[in-house]
Amino acid sequence: MVPLLLLGTATIITNVIVQAYGNVFWIKRITPNFKSEHPTPIATVGLRLLIFSFLFFTLLHGLQTLLWALVYRLVPETSLIFSSFSEAWYFSLVTFTTLGYGDVLLTGHWRLLSGIQAINGIMLIGWSTAMMYSLIQQIYKSLNSI
Repeated sequence: MVPLLLLGTATIITNVIVQAYGNVFWIKRITPNFKSEHPTPIATVGLRLLIFSFLFFTLLHGLQTLLWALVYRLVPETSLIFSSFSEAWYFSLVTFTTLGYGDVLLTGHWRLLSGIQAINGIMLIGWSTAMMYSLIQQIYKSLNSI
């Protein structure tokens, strides 16, 4: 049980680091759009920022679910459950998003790992949701200051 918890914790820490660096990268990338005068109308800039931010966070979560799928494939006890990497990634996606269809399941004490992933996923998705909300507030403030 301890190795399972250590593996889950290490994967969560790695995903939090990916999320944090991704957020810092994205904030540095989009912040100049609000600080300088643009020849493009702020509504157009805001629309582009929303679209690309959504796509960026979706990509970030895709990478995080890939990391979990890799963990599932590298652990001998769980790799036997998945016939392919794509099945492990599918399981990771539905677990990360807390859908949990139940068509693919971990067995034994390894089931705890999927619960740990679900907690990780819902927290990171919430973090991205907060970032998007903050971006929407900044765009709204910029539009109202014109």
